[in-house]
Amino acid sequence: MRALRTVVIATLALVAATSVLAEKGDRWEKLGELRVSDRAERDTLHVGAREGRFEAVQLQVKGRAVQFHDLEIHFENGDVQDVSLRSVIRAGSRSRVIDLDGGERAIDKMVFVYDAQTRRRHRGARVEVFGRH
Repeated sequence: MRALRTVVIATLALVAATSVLAEKGDRWEKLGELRVSDRAERDTLHVGAREGRFEAVQLQVKGRAVQFHDLEIHFENGDVQDVSLRSVIRAGSRSRVIDLDGGERAIDKMVFVYDAQTRRRHRGARVEVFGRH
């Protein structure tokens, strides 16, 4: 019984230490959010007003699943990174981490082409966009 308690305590300590290290290593900042209706849309998220440079982005979907068709990331220097997502992200899930070409970059805007996967009209989704420093 004592050995089991020691294993449980050691496991909890390891999980706590790992969580602290992950928080220190990854600084994620919410860049904005978009509302997605039940029809195909093309939306632009303007990021340029934010200070800082980012090395990766990630999308989180809430409400309903979203079918992503395309993502263009426009950088402040005029470069564009085309990301072919072509996948459905379920409500409550996140996309893969999308590394930005060239390391840390200042993002001007992000252009999305997507549609919500809804069964009933007027029940949209929300996409939150995060950038990692």
